[in-house]
Amino acid sequence: MAGVQSIERAFAILRVLALGPAGVTEIADRADLPKSTVSRLLTALESEGAVEQVDDGADYVVGESLRTLGGSSGPRATLRSVIRPFLEALSAATGGSAGFVVRRDREVYCADDVAERAELVRVSKQTGHSFPLHATASGLALLATLDPADVDEYGAATFTRTRGSAPNDLERLRERLARIGPSGVVVSNEELDPGVNALAVAFRGPSGTYEGALYVQGPAFRFPVDGDQARVERLLVEAATAISERFDAH
Repeated sequence: MAGVQSIERAFAILRVLALGPAGVTEIADRADLPKSTVSRLLTALESEGAVEQVDDGADYVVGESLRTLGGSSGPRATLRSVIRPFLEALSAATGGSAGFVVRRDREVYCADDVAERAELVRVSKQTGHSFPLHATASGLALLATLDPADVDEYGAATFTRTRGSAPNDLERLRERLARIGPSGVVVSNEELDPGVNALAVAFRGPSGTYEGALYVQGPAFRFPVDGDQARVERLLVEAATAISERFDAH
């Protein structure tokens, strides 16, 4: 029975990592396991190539051996293995960088991004970084999927703990979300990051809820090309819809 229990716990860890990179503490919380157990199982899984640590050594991700299997395993595929081809296609079609984030409570974690071209004015690579939901286009796209009460709860929890926050920050957030059109696409023209234009839209993950968001971005001086924003929005929505349908089918 101990062996069966270890297998069940290992799969609980892998289910957490299927949603994106996570550290020992977060895995333990989300899998409802002791940290010591998670640490021990991660060591065993890492030795088999089932998990690996990201560059900074803090978070774990699904390992190469499982990603290879996941690419052809339908519902067992990881978010990254499913979404990466869409990112590559979006980057190639728009000339910007493309990536996706996963929601972690009041933050988004940048799980992957690709760039078709090198930039003279470089848009910083975001993979491995976390940001408050209201601070990025992709986070705003996820906030837009929430009920107003949940948005208010987010604002109350976030702005009251943020140094320098103003009493009307929540009202500004409500107004910003109200400007998002029926497509769900958030457009930020240097609004959130000086010198960078970005577009983002949410997608549904394996749980059937809006777990993440796609984004495309580039230097404001050239992205998107004049007159091309509508096409970029359409491509982004089509990709998010296809990803959602892929997970809905399973």
